[in-house]
Amino acid sequence: MKKQLYVLIACLLLSASACNKEKRYIYVVEQQELYQNAAQKVNLKTTAQFISIAYSDLFGSAITNDELLKFDVALQSLGDKNTMQDMIIKSLINRSGVLQVNDATMRADVDAFIENEYLRFFNRMPNEYEQWKLKDMIEKNADITPKMVYYSLMTSTEYKYY
Repeated sequence: MKKQLYVLIACLLLSASACNKEKRYIYVVEQQELYQNAAQKVNLKTTAQFISIAYSDLFGSAITNDELLKFDVALQSLGDKNTMQDMIIKSLINRSGVLQVNDATMRADVDAFIENEYLRFFNRMPNEYEQWKLKDMIEKNADITPKMVYYSLMTSTEYKYY
C-alpha cells in the first residue's frame, strides 16, 4: 500500500512539473555611446580581432574560421606586424564583394560619405578638422577613390585600437 502511495505521489509531482510553461527570454539592444575621439581607444586589437573586424567592416559578414586562421598565421609569422596588416588590408580591399560606394556617390555628398565611413571604421564621427581635411583632399584630387579612403582609414593607427 505504501509503495503505491509513493508511486502516486511521484507521478503527481512529475505531471505537475511537466505542465510548466516554457520561459521566454527577451533581449534588448541598448544604445551605445560612440567614441568621441581617437584618444578614448586605448586597447590594442589582437590579431584575430583586427582581421575579423576588418573583414566584417569591408564585407558586412563574418570571416570563416579557415580564412581567419590563414591570415592570423601570416600576421604572426612576420616580425613587422604593421607590414603584414597593410598587406592583409590590401588583399581584402581588392577582392570582389567589398561593400563600397561608387566614386560618383562619394563626390555627390562628400560630407555624408566621410561621416558614414568614420562611423563604419572608427565608430565615431569625424571632428571638424578631420572632416575638412578629408573633404578638401577628395574635392581637390579627382584620382582619390572610395577604396583609397578605406585603405587610409583601415591602415591608420586608430583602426588598430578599440
